[in-house]
Amino acid sequence: MTVTLVWCAVLIPAALGIVLLLLRNIATSLRWGIALAASALTLALVLWLQAMAGGTVQNIGTSPDILAPFFRIDGVGLLLALLFGAIWLLVILYSFGYMRHAEHQDDYYGYLLLMLGTMMGFCLSWNAVALYIFWELAGICTWRLVAHRRTDLEITTANRTLLITFSGSVIMLVGFAMVFADRGTFDLSPAAGPVAPWSAILILAGMVTKSASLPLYVWLPDAHTAAPSPVSALLSGVVAKIGLIAYLRLFVQSRVLLPEWWTWLVGGLGVGGALVAAGVALRENDIKRILGFSTVSQLGYVFLGFAVVSGLGAVAGIVYLVAHALAKAGLFLAMGQVEHSTGIRDRRELSGLVRGMPVTATAVALLMLSIIGIPPLLGFFGKFYVVVAAVRANLVLAAGAILAAVLTLLYLLRLYRIFLGEPRDRMNGNESWAMTTPVVVLAVLTTGLGIGFPLFVRMIEQGLGL
Repeated sequence: MTVTLVWCAVLIPAALGIVLLLLRNIATSLRWGIALAASALTLALVLWLQAMAGGTVQNIGTSPDILAPFFRIDGVGLLLALLFGAIWLLVILYSFGYMRHAEHQDDYYGYLLLMLGTMMGFCLSWNAVALYIFWELAGICTWRLVAHRRTDLEITTANRTLLITFSGSVIMLVGFAMVFADRGTFDLSPAAGPVAPWSAILILAGMVTKSASLPLYVWLPDAHTAAPSPVSALLSGVVAKIGLIAYLRLFVQSRVLLPEWWTWLVGGLGVGGALVAAGVALRENDIKRILGFSTVSQLGYVFLGFAVVSGLGAVAGIVYLVAHALAKAGLFLAMGQVEHSTGIRDRRELSGLVRGMPVTATAVALLMLSIIGIPPLLGFFGKFYVVVAAVRANLVLAAGAILAAVLTLLYLLRLYRIFLGEPRDRMNGNESWAMTTPVVVLAVLTTGLGIGFPLFVRMIEQGLGL
């Protein structure tokens, strides 16, 4: 039964996505119905899997040797699948308003569903081959969605995104091949043995590329500029987490032995990326590019948490990964509504939007406060415990993380000024239930998980076996 549910969660949205790609010019209501039903059913299947698992770990394989186990049902994988499934459902609902008059909607919803199935498979994978397959499928879907409008600039941006991320994937594949040569298996279990430093570095290069971390982060802000806002929400909220999830699976949950300098390397990349990207965000004026560089900066905290060899660091990294996914997806959807209603993305030309968008402004405030790290929002607990774990491991890395937090406060307050003051040229903006509701739900989830943090963190600890 468990095997069937896992494959259904992967194949049903992917198959329906392919149906939309093949059946062109179907009725809009039917297309919307398929997209909504597929995303809702996928979320329901993940909830069913979570109820059946009951906190136990179940390996699902097709071979007892090289490929076993192909999937694994565990608390962390199910949590991430549930998180991404919920975000996907909200993005689908948001798209009904945002993409109502857009062209190429068959491609848009088709690739959204195909990537949803891909992400379900990625979250539940427990094998290097499975991770890589779903990794590459997600890259192809990202490439097509970034170039959705098909202008020359967007196609160029999408091609550059694919080139950079695919290059990192090839390097990572070489690392996987070296691991297989040493261990004779792609299994991620600790019993399979240690990983050679050079193999780990090559694998890390691919992860850094996919998660838009220093120094290979340049593709993500440009992709946000080109992509529709719902796609931007998924890029920052979900797709940019792929490298981090792979790191969690390969280097944290597998408990492989790594050299002592590994914390310096990964933690330094995380903190360096957090500082550099935050500095660039302070100089940007395009509201989507500000959030894009913010994503690069905030993902550095997750890398820092995972780099610290302790249970606290792993838990803190997962908490902040969830907090950032919820908050940044909500912020991109909110800024998409701003752009959709005003036609403007330059923050210097926007002000006083709270008058026409009071609900959105309130939700944005909560989401930004979570990323800044204000209690009792979920982002506070993730960021606070990442810093605490870093202090225990290395004071230099902890100081860099604190400085990045200060810069985060500055550029997000600067961005929020679009809602304050007097409206310019009677431009108040406007709200619609289809686009406002998902933003509010994400803000409520961020607040609720923060208030219920003790229960939430205990679930993560159980998933990690702590």
